[in-house]
Amino acid sequence: MRTLFIFLLTLFITGCSTLKVETDFDPNIAMTPPKTFHVVHKLKTDENTLTTERIIEALENELIAQGYINGTKETADFFILFHTGVTTKSRVVTDYKYVNMYPYSYGRGFGYGYGGAGTVVVPEQKNYTYKEGKLIVDAVFPKGNRIFWRGVAKDKLQSLETPQERIEYINTVIHTLMKKFPK
Repeated sequence: MRTLFIFLLTLFITGCSTLKVETDFDPNIAMTPPKTFHVVHKLKTDENTLTTERIIEALENELIAQGYINGTKETADFFILFHTGVTTKSRVVTDYKYVNMYPYSYGRGFGYGYGGAGTVVVPEQKNYTYKEGKLIVDAVFPKGNRIFWRGVAKDKLQSLETPQERIEYINTVIHTLMKKFPK
């Protein structure tokens, strides 16, 4: 999909990172290395295979570094699946220009004035609209397709110049996300 291509060029391209990571898991699952895993991903139409292959490689390398064994689809104890997406976000700004406390006269004596705060979505030409990329990684038991761990990474999309920068960024995102994977 075209969305994944945009996701690759922007999500994995960050100068000052705005990367946010969230995880959720089933606390009743106790994984003890070595366990076998297999990364499963179904390519979508127009998907950027460069990015997909980099994400798969980063996931495999990170799990192997944590003591897991990369198995086949038939022998794996659990599968790793991932999904990507891009959304347009708008920064919202609160304007306090009418908030003030000063004496005033309103005909019956003196009092203090109060204005209100207004919330506005700043127009696009001021760069308050941006693209946010999201990477969702699920760990799933093959029997019953039951998710036992989910990690979500979100970041403001920016542009990276070289393939090496893109690979490095993908590795950083996956490493940060998988730090919280059960051991």
